[in-house]
Amino acid sequence: MTRNLIFHIGAHRTGTSAVQQYLHRNIAALKQQGVLYPFKARRHVHLINALFSGRKSPQQLCAELMRRIAAHEMELHTIILSDEDICIRENLSALGEFRKYFNVKVVFALRRQDLWLESWYLQNIKWQWNPRLSHCTLPEFLAQRQQFHWIDYDRYVRHLEQIFGRENVILNLYEPSQMPPGGAVEMFCTSIDLPPPERFGSGPPVNPSFAPQVSEFMRRLPLDEAPEPYRALLTEACAKIGAAAGQQAPSQLLIPHAQRERILNGYARGNRALARRYFDREALFLDPLPGVEMPLAEMTLPADSNQLMADFVTPLLRAMIAQHRSEQGGEGAS
Repeated sequence: MTRNLIFHIGAHRTGTSAVQQYLHRNIAALKQQGVLYPFKARRHVHLINALFSGRKSPQQLCAELMRRIAAHEMELHTIILSDEDICIRENLSALGEFRKYFNVKVVFALRRQDLWLESWYLQNIKWQWNPRLSHCTLPEFLAQRQQFHWIDYDRYVRHLEQIFGRENVILNLYEPSQMPPGGAVEMFCTSIDLPPPERFGSGPPVNPSFAPQVSEFMRRLPLDEAPEPYRALLTEACAKIGAAAGQQAPSQLLIPHAQRERILNGYARGNRALARRYFDREALFLDPLPGVEMPLAEMTLPADSNQLMADFVTPLLRAMIAQHRSEQGGEGAS
């Protein structure tokens, strides 16, 4: 029997962390349904990095996956590997090698490009893995958007089709009007015909962006210069600033209306071609653009130094102190 292998490749900011958390939490239940989410990892980033760096060949990984299947008494017919960084790679030919051993399908989630850019901007500030993107202003960030080649969806999906075959590409649309009640998790499970191991919950968001004002504060901080785990401590401390102020993940808009229209016009032809090819309609995304009257979130810090200290600097230091004490086992720890 040739088994199924599903690559969940992203894109970022489409509920990938929630899907991965769900699959990881249900590893045992998934096995009872014949599905293996292997390596006890929430996300398979290290495995995928090893594959694309050449440290592990497709043949080696396929053999490892088959060994893990054989180690189980129950019949396993499907393997799922998930890493949203897959989609940022311009050539996925290495994954095409897996078709020699498995029935391979690839799941790619699409978010409207203007909304994705806003979310990706805030996420780059939050985690600061790329200094060229972590500290720039929004206009500077948008000027670099051509490097995000994977959100030229039509072009990128054609690449997927060349490698995996049109019939093996599954597209999910990350848009409120086109998603089921269970959000990204239910959408993913439904798209691969996976009966849910547990009820789709409506818990807190996984890996949410910070509020714009907190993000602006973080943009000015050199978090990318801090070693782990100190960097994680700083990021967690910044998260507590927003929580203390009652700030939720931003739903406010960042891109001005006219610029938003220009951005989407640049992708319109490709989006329309993809909509025709996969959904037999003219529009890929159905939700209307925000009206010109909608206000933009202000990514500004208080001009008054006392307020800046009170609202951001002092809470940051307090959160760092509290986190340090917690990690040291209590206030009395040395």
